[in-house]
Amino acid sequence: MQPPSDDAPLDYYRISGEQTLRQLESRQHGLTTTEAAKRLERDGPNVITSHRKNPVWLLYLQQFKDLMIILLLASSFIAWYLDDPRTSAVLFVLAVFNTTIGFLQEFKAGRLMASLEKLVVPEAVTMRGGKQIPVPSAELVVGDVVYVEEGNSVPADLRVLTKDVLSTNDFALTGESNPTRKFTHAISGPVPLAARQNLLFMGTTVAAGHGMGVVIGTGMQTELGRIASLSEATARQASPLQKEMNNIAGKVTQGTIILCLILLPVAINSGLPFKDALLFAIGIACALIPNGLPAAISTSLARAAGKLAKAKALVKKLSAVETLGATSIICTDKTGTLTQNQMTVEELLIGRATYFVTGKGYEPEGDIKNADHNALNDDKLQDLELFFITGALASNARVNPPDEDHASWYVLGDPTEGAVVALAQKAGINTGFLEHTYPELREFGFDAARKRMSSIRMYGLHKEPYVFVKGAPENVLERCTHIWDHGTVRPLHAAERDYLLHHNEQKALTAMRNLGLAYRVLPKGADVQKMHMDDIEDNLVWLGMVSMIDPLRAEVPAAMEVARRANIKVSIITGDYAVTAKAIAVRAKLTDDPKDIIVVTGEELEALSDARVLELAARGGVIFSRVSPEDKLRIVGLVQDSGKVVAVTGDGINDAPALKRADIGVAMGITGTDVAKQAAEIILLDDSFNTLVGAVQEGRVIFQNIKKATICSFTNNAAELMVNLMSLAGATIAGIPLALTVLQILAIDIIAELFPIAALGGDRADRDLMREEARNPKHHILNVNSVADLAWSGLLIGGLTFMNYLWFFTRHGVHANTVATDSALHFQATALTYLTLVLCLLANVLLRRSEHGLFTRYQLHNKSLWVAIALSLFCVANIIYNPWLTNYFHTAPLTLADIVTAVGSMALFVAIREFQRWSNKHHSREAVLALHRSLK
Repeated sequence: MQPPSDDAPLDYYRISGEQTLRQLESRQHGLTTTEAAKRLERDGPNVITSHRKNPVWLLYLQQFKDLMIILLLASSFIAWYLDDPRTSAVLFVLAVFNTTIGFLQEFKAGRLMASLEKLVVPEAVTMRGGKQIPVPSAELVVGDVVYVEEGNSVPADLRVLTKDVLSTNDFALTGESNPTRKFTHAISGPVPLAARQNLLFMGTTVAAGHGMGVVIGTGMQTELGRIASLSEATARQASPLQKEMNNIAGKVTQGTIILCLILLPVAINSGLPFKDALLFAIGIACALIPNGLPAAISTSLARAAGKLAKAKALVKKLSAVETLGATSIICTDKTGTLTQNQMTVEELLIGRATYFVTGKGYEPEGDIKNADHNALNDDKLQDLELFFITGALASNARVNPPDEDHASWYVLGDPTEGAVVALAQKAGINTGFLEHTYPELREFGFDAARKRMSSIRMYGLHKEPYVFVKGAPENVLERCTHIWDHGTVRPLHAAERDYLLHHNEQKALTAMRNLGLAYRVLPKGADVQKMHMDDIEDNLVWLGMVSMIDPLRAEVPAAMEVARRANIKVSIITGDYAVTAKAIAVRAKLTDDPKDIIVVTGEELEALSDARVLELAARGGVIFSRVSPEDKLRIVGLVQDSGKVVAVTGDGINDAPALKRADIGVAMGITGTDVAKQAAEIILLDDSFNTLVGAVQEGRVIFQNIKKATICSFTNNAAELMVNLMSLAGATIAGIPLALTVLQILAIDIIAELFPIAALGGDRADRDLMREEARNPKHHILNVNSVADLAWSGLLIGGLTFMNYLWFFTRHGVHANTVATDSALHFQATALTYLTLVLCLLANVLLRRSEHGLFTRYQLHNKSLWVAIALSLFCVANIIYNPWLTNYFHTAPLTLADIVTAVGSMALFVAIREFQRWSNKHHSREAVLALHRSLK
């Protein structure tokens, strides 16, 4: 029968396998084919499903909801209706270009559910009517009995019935970095997901051994299905840059429509025909819409994304680059991000003697040194051989050399066991030969209750039955009665036991993972297959303790210092235990003073109010340990709702909801699952926290450049608008022809804006941005001060440009109101207007690059900008002098005198702006000095 509720499958770990079979109306030899078919009809297939799959065409059409896109399309339609196909085509292409960029970004974001669906394996070996047969995993039902072995993916949630050295890689689901050894007995009380060691979960893989289990959950009723539902229900938030651009788009669109509605009747009253008045209104719209800004921003972001890729940070969503710069809170994982994800033995305690181990990772290279740090010779290592052999024979992992898929030595199986095997190899022991010579007779696997594992083998010269034991030191010690001390076996006294326990506690506080090793020689002739586990694991001889660690990445403390200096609050969210996590946090310098670190366990987190959780996250220096996917999602959601920008790192399936919800989801490229990578916007190819901090710095630089690009773009729009308004005033008052056509305005946007402004993306920081506060997303680029400044710049450029237009007619001895709009003289005048405007706008780009002004060495570093300016000037020259283009744009060749007047206008603009900058800086310095004097 189907479990009574959605939560019921979580209780199967508290009852025996036989009870589970009875509750599910199943049996050891499985269901019949008929019964399985009935249950499949009733419960549905064993698949991960998505309830929100919009067709591609609908995703594309949704892009046209943007107000600026609608305005561009409306302007294009009106231009076509007014028999101006050239302008209509350019406007239409701009609209399609911008919608396509948005569509491609959303299309990529829809892959998360597809990656979750891939975790469901195509086929499973199932007991049906007492026979093992392959069945499509989609047809598995609750009550099916399934066989799994090393290398298999688990096809559904299972309650373990039988096992033989069975362990699974659950880190993607639970956050546990080590494979989890499975057992069959029931667990007496409620435990978190990671401790339910008699369950197997869909989407995990079998690391070692084999076994059988009964299906307790399929499809969306599995733990994986629960996380899939959580991920699907989690809405991805718009990035700060998207919000900023939407804010700008809304204001610009509203202002454009209002201004066009006001100026259209004014243009008609000025004597313009209705058709020309409408085209003038389109010109106003083109002047106000930053047509080149989206492309310029995309180019800048793409350039930064390329730079980050070289620094081992792969950007999937371009807007994420800028969001990094606004990040004020980072919630980082521990394993693999702060640490190297390679367990390494560093210290041994044998008797009361301490030994140190050199080498890194699983590579069998290194020395074992005494307390004076002198390497042990072969004789000394021979004396300690039993210690090393016990660790190797009580382990199932294998350590392998580098190959095509692994750049360094790697472990198959439990990383902790791999570190012990590597230790034996460093001591000169051939572990492969050892395993072959002394095959295992029986094994009692590790479980969360005993915290020990035992392996029985015929060992020694006389092939006696030896029990080799390893496990948590306190749990091994409780079964020991004697101690081996460099060849001597003697009783283990209470004082010595206390010393060993104290040593274990001290090492644990420094993030060391400790294993106790012990052995026992069983009586000759003992039937080891019939002996009870408690009888075998008794009267043990204590050998010593192995202390290992997942080493901290060397660059992490410096990266933490950079983050603190940049006022970024960092906290750790991990599935690991609090003691281990805190020890790593101290080494990583999570806070300046270790006393400032706060530890919150999953149980404690549930009892905290939302206000307190937000306070802790905003404070930084907090470790949230043993947390669930819901806990992580709660923390991220609270931070986001407070208006702060949060970056979250993760590598597992359980991290996907939080990665998707966060402003910046950062997945691990080496240890990360496909699900985590699909949910994230950025993938760290080296899994390093240092790379993330470097990416934040790049994000701050790119926002600085986007801000410059936005202000420059809107200065262009303000200048074009001023020229149009002055032209309208001239036409209304004195009948002077318009100074620019719609097509010329579009050409200015593309030539004088797109190339140079896009090149601003290559600018480096002109000050130490990582010593400043993170940008507040509520502070807009277009604020009162910036709008006032760009309006003044636009008025100045527009005024100089229109004065040059009028002066052109004066220099040629004609009245402007007598010139025909289709005459060569008017074409030449518009060409001069066009050139003057472009030169001033290019100068404006250079002026806004640095707060130190135009005349600084900073102007020389970005070569691509100068190439872009040269390209813009080349295009301008073609529009003015190329006969094929002059007819298209209604321009005519200029004389040297005309060019001099255009350059003169640009020089006057530069002089005025530089004087203004110097004056503001001078007054600011005087104000600071005055304040300093008053304080004295």
